[in-house]
Parts: sequence; C-alpha cells; structure tokens
Amino acid sequence: MLEIGRDRIDTASSFVDYIQDSYGFSKSSAWYCLNKLRELGLVEFANRDEPGKPLLLTKAGEHELCAIERSKIELMSHFNNILYNMMTQRNSAISRGWPG
Repeated sequence: MLEIGRDRIDTASSFVDYIQDSYGFSKSSAWYCLNKLRELGLVEFANRDEPGKPLLLTKAGEHELCAIERSKIELMSHFNNILYNMMTQRNSAISRGWPG
C-alpha cells in the first residue's frame, strides 16, 4: 500500500513488474497481495469486467494508508534493528571462526 500511495498506476501488471524488479518478490506473490487488497476493498484495478482501469487505493485504502504512514518510521526502525542484530550476530560468529 505504501508503494501504491496516492498514485494512479496505469496498470496492475506494470506495478507487479516494478515490485519484482525493485524488491525481488515473485510476480505470483505480488499478484496474490494485490488480489487480497482488492478483496479487502483497499485497492481497485482492471479486471475482465473493467478493462483499462488503473491501480489505485479506494477511500478505505487511503484511510488505511494514513494509519500506515503514521507508523512507517516505527516499522522501518523495527526492521532496521532486526537487520542490525542479524549482522552483529553474523560478524560475531565469523570472528569466532564459525563461517555463518
């Protein structure tokens, strides 16, 4: 949802390609997430009944995005701390002669 933001993305397919290229997620995982968000009423995008419709957040999605944005810094800090701890443990293990 953070990546979609308040943008109107031309196609869901182009967004899935972007997610794969930028983050290395498989296309099937990205499609699964988009479809789940659509089932929850948080995003809209083209389907057989509505071809050409861009990918965008619904009003409910925009509301949820506001809540996510407020906690974005805390989320990033949390995952940065996890990464730091993993790297510290790895470096400690390497310095003791364990290859990891």
